[in-house]
Amino acid sequence: MCRMVGFISTEGKSVTPYFEILKAQALRGKDAPHGDGWGGVCYNDEEFSIKKSSKPIWENGKIDEIAKSALLHARKASFGKANVLFSHPFVYNEKGKIWSFAHNGTIYNLSKSKRKDEIDTQFYAKMFIENLKDKDLLESVRRTVKSLIDISEDKYTSLNAIIVNDEMLMGWRYVKKVDDNYHTLFYKSCKNSLSISTEPPGGGWISIKNGEYLLAKKNEFTIDFEIGSLF
Repeated sequence: MCRMVGFISTEGKSVTPYFEILKAQALRGKDAPHGDGWGGVCYNDEEFSIKKSSKPIWENGKIDEIAKSALLHARKASFGKANVLFSHPFVYNEKGKIWSFAHNGTIYNLSKSKRKDEIDTQFYAKMFIENLKDKDLLESVRRTVKSLIDISEDKYTSLNAIIVNDEMLMGWRYVKKVDDNYHTLFYKSCKNSLSISTEPPGGGWISIKNGEYLLAKKNEFTIDFEIGSLF
């Protein structure tokens, strides 16, 4: 169970305001506190950086960078104690891109499938990357979500996730309970940027409905995005 914030922009933006949004959610948001570690990734032209901690985000959290896309995460552990190795996002190199993956939810019944030193999100992320090797982005997400439902025997709270690289940002919402108001995702779009957050930090944020995905891609001067159904 976690809090997440991500953005993509045609221009470099300070990550600090987004980090403060995440910090506020972790400390005072729904089902707070989320104090079992945090992490963040930043992309800016040819640069990439990652920072993780096992400490609560409000104790030592700081990312003071300029980025054109970023993904930030504060963890509330479902499995395993606070450990920097379990702090999201999880990062992979595939198809010439650095992919960063974060998840909000709990997936059960994975003990026979994942390694003993993995948490559910690591298994989720690795499955997505494996599917990405021979499928396009959307089909990889769809195949991964379907597979996890089958493997877990339909026992999960949420398969909500956000992925990002230097050119795109994608988030999707897939929750078990229709009336779930904790595993949420919201987005806000303007001409040259788009942001996603587990909780709306102000006005103008739009809810991503259960079963929907949002895919945003960066062009030279604009961020184009689409919203569709996972299945």
